[in-house]
Amino acid sequence: MTQGSSARPVVVGVDGSSAALAAARFALEEARARSAPLHVVTAVSWPYDRVTALPPQADVAALLRDGGRVIAQAASEALARVAGDVDLRTCVVDGHPVDVLLEMSEGAQLIVLGSRGVGGVGGVLPGSTVSRVVARAVCPVVVLPDETDLLVRHRRSVVVGVEGRQDDSEVLSYAFAEAACHGTDLVPVHAWQDAALEPALRMLGPLVDWAEVRTDEERVLAEALAGWSEKEPDVVVREVVMRDRTARALVAASMLAQLLVVGSRVRRALGSTAHGVLHRSACPVAVVPIGRGVGQ
Repeated sequence: MTQGSSARPVVVGVDGSSAALAAARFALEEARARSAPLHVVTAVSWPYDRVTALPPQADVAALLRDGGRVIAQAASEALARVAGDVDLRTCVVDGHPVDVLLEMSEGAQLIVLGSRGVGGVGGVLPGSTVSRVVARAVCPVVVLPDETDLLVRHRRSVVVGVEGRQDDSEVLSYAFAEAACHGTDLVPVHAWQDAALEPALRMLGPLVDWAEVRTDEERVLAEALAGWSEKEPDVVVREVVMRDRTARALVAASMLAQLLVVGSRVRRALGSTAHGVLHRSACPVAVVPIGRGVGQ
């Protein structure tokens, strides 16, 4: 969490699904940890020409808004029982869920989505549409995994992918803040083997000093982390350097983590690493936008 951002809300999209309710509970805890308001949002979008069960004189738009209010209010009431002093607000907005959430990302410090998507009254969105929100949002977006796929109790660490690029500082800033905020350790993971090079490396294997290569990659990670121990002295850091594809290494590291943090440039499509982990991670994934304004 960046300094001075506490007034900006955490936003969660709800559509009446169990995945959205799980996202709302997660968003509530994030809002509490950040001392931020929580905005529970339902987008109202429907192909009006396909609605045939309503009488001709019905105000379809008003009925849809009423349905959206019911969905948002139900989620809000479920959260209110445990909200404590969190400023909880509901919001029903006309428009496609992607457009609504992208617009709200401009004033939010975090958006939270369920893995199955977040739709309006018309139903949940497919995962590909969730990816569109994640790819183009200008604030971090957390996507929760399907809670029916895997159960791991007592998750702890925040895991962050480190590529060894200048952009790593933006991702590390978010990851360190999350670890500090939740009182847990940070596991920076640097994977250094691209699968596309594997056939050539197998042929050159006897000629490659793999110990030296690993030492070089350890140096890449150490340089990316330089100075952070002074900025966040209370965060325990456990470095991981792994010879593997980045997405696969991060998915493996997510097994016991409470959060996986990756970066992605703001564009119309997700980068390969973010796309690779988004729907395979065993824990919630926070995608941090880097290079804001790029591809807009």
